[in-house]
Amino acid sequence: LACAGVEQTPADAGQARRAALLARVGGGVYRAAGGLGGAGVAYAAAEADPAAVQSALPPASAAAQAELRRLLAVHGDDDAEALYARALEILRGDGTGPSGAARVRRSAFALLRPLAETGHPGAQARVAQTLLLGDGVPRDVPQAVQLLRAAAERGNEDAQQQLGLLHATGIGVPVDAALAVTHYYFGAEGGNVAAQLALAYRHLHGVDVPKDCQRALMYYNPVAERVVAAAQTSGGRGLLFEKTRLTDASAHAGRKALSDDEDIIGYYQYSAERGSADAQLTLGQLTFHGARGLAQDPGAALRYYQRAAENGEPAAHAHIGHMYAQGVGVLQDNATALSHFRLGAARGNPASQNGLGYMHMNGYGVEVSYSKALEYFRAAADKGSPEAQFNLGAMHIAGMGVKRAYDKALHFFTLAAHQGHTLALYNLGQMHLNGLGAPRSCAVATQFLKAVAERGEWGTALEQGFRAYAVEGDWARALLLYAPLAEAGYEVAQSNMAHLADAAVCKGAEANELSMVLSVSALALEMLSRAAQQGNVDAQIRIGDYHFYGLGTKEDHEQAVAHYRTASESQNAQAMFNLAYMHAHGLGLPRDFHLAKRHYDMAMETTAEAFVPVKLAMFELYAMQLCEQLLLSATVRRLREARLEQEFRDLFVVDGVLQWDTLLIALLIPLLLLVLLLRSRRQRELAPTGGER
Repeated sequence: LACAGVEQTPADAGQARRAALLARVGGGVYRAAGGLGGAGVAYAAAEADPAAVQSALPPASAAAQAELRRLLAVHGDDDAEALYARALEILRGDGTGPSGAARVRRSAFALLRPLAETGHPGAQARVAQTLLLGDGVPRDVPQAVQLLRAAAERGNEDAQQQLGLLHATGIGVPVDAALAVTHYYFGAEGGNVAAQLALAYRHLHGVDVPKDCQRALMYYNPVAERVVAAAQTSGGRGLLFEKTRLTDASAHAGRKALSDDEDIIGYYQYSAERGSADAQLTLGQLTFHGARGLAQDPGAALRYYQRAAENGEPAAHAHIGHMYAQGVGVLQDNATALSHFRLGAARGNPASQNGLGYMHMNGYGVEVSYSKALEYFRAAADKGSPEAQFNLGAMHIAGMGVKRAYDKALHFFTLAAHQGHTLALYNLGQMHLNGLGAPRSCAVATQFLKAVAERGEWGTALEQGFRAYAVEGDWARALLLYAPLAEAGYEVAQSNMAHLADAAVCKGAEANELSMVLSVSALALEMLSRAAQQGNVDAQIRIGDYHFYGLGTKEDHEQAVAHYRTASESQNAQAMFNLAYMHAHGLGLPRDFHLAKRHYDMAMETTAEAFVPVKLAMFELYAMQLCEQLLLSATVRRLREARLEQEFRDLFVVDGVLQWDTLLIALLIPLLLLVLLLRSRRQRELAPTGGER
């Protein structure tokens, strides 16, 4: 358009950018309702045309090329790709604790920056993310956007996903739903997990795209399969991370908990040295998973487990047996695994019993014996072992030692899933998808696969976002860490983004730091709406508040009432209180003192914490009711007899509602005049006579 000498409107510019994106990246076929500007997107993949991919970056400077040559010589790498692989390896290295992680990021950035300046798309995407988050460098949103666009034009899937995120949230670029979906599409086609989850969630709920369960399933399934592959080496539970919901109280408690980590670890280490089997077992688990600030170290975990086992802890034998059976941190050894499983099982440990069942089921170190496997699995399952429950389900679905029974398999998978077993959740999704043991249901299958997909390593950004907000006090970094997960459909991340946006309403400088085009109130309302759609009752109340006060939307008391009612149906005392107040004051509802009292009573019955506010509100309600009875009965009747009713209504009644402030002023004025009159008379009485001195 610019080359043709035509002045571009903002809409034209958005269309041109989308058209250019499609011409240069991925070769996808894009169709939108009402033209390229529409948000109801439908698309189909086509073969990419490599010749169409053109870079918009200017040639690299001589200084950047010289720095790249120097780094290649220093590290002995043959080309830019080898240097980029080295940078990624550094990022995957040991960065325990905030200081260690910062050191790792600085080392990697020193390699990535010259690569980005010389046009490497992967490095450009990584550097852009660093500039957005402000990881060891000043935050620079405009430069990050420029790098992302350059990398996306060269087909980088990570850059596509990040541009989709920015256009969806209005950070640094205009909000453009159609362009966001387009970037997500190409990112997902390239295998970017965040883009796949974002499209899956959007199709599941119909957010700016057609609501389509099958298409949502198409994106959730490959991500769930990745999670399952990782979970198979960790006993089926998958990666563990905390999903902390942001509140003012949780932020304070989180700061204290995080600051106490060193003291807690110190206590465990002290107790472990003094022979505490519980402390040794706990330290083994923390070092095995890399939690509480400790580096992931299977070797150290094994030593702690061995000391706990020597001190008589049967659960330690199960952990040691698992490590030897799977070859995690040690050379795989079935004989050693069996030995430890037997020691633990002899003392009734369910995890050890499950281990023995697993070895007999697969013939690891022993002959295959389905009958013995079933015996051990049943003993462990009766004690609540989710792994044993899962294994029983697997044997019933495969007909191993028992008659194939999908209904029994479904039962055992459900028991394990209730305890968070990732593989059980995945199998339940597949069974509901294919109608095995349950009616075929895309909706149910998608919910199970969504739960699995949200257990991947990318979910650790929830912990990073909480640390950024509660410990580092970096509002913008926390928002950027939560944003991809919120777009991916994590309800906790959506709720936390809304909390951060709420907090930023009074912090315009922080919002401007991200060059946000969308107002923080509008962003909060959007995130609250998504969280409420996934069953968050507190989000329903906050949406009601936004409509009540006109934050991010126009003031609408009727809409506020609708959201409060939805929340009250979930027995939420705050929603009941709000409805009572609106009944009492005639806001969005007919004024009705009886319904107001009923809702106040319901709020007090729901939670004891409502006692004081409800009693105060009831006092106001009774006072209002008494005044209305007195003033709108006797007084108005006398005024009607004196033919002054109309004058009274003109002064004190607006739209059928008595104006208490005006009436109170009218009553206080004569009282004030009376006080002044009495005071004046008293002063004259106390004044000295003419003859007195």
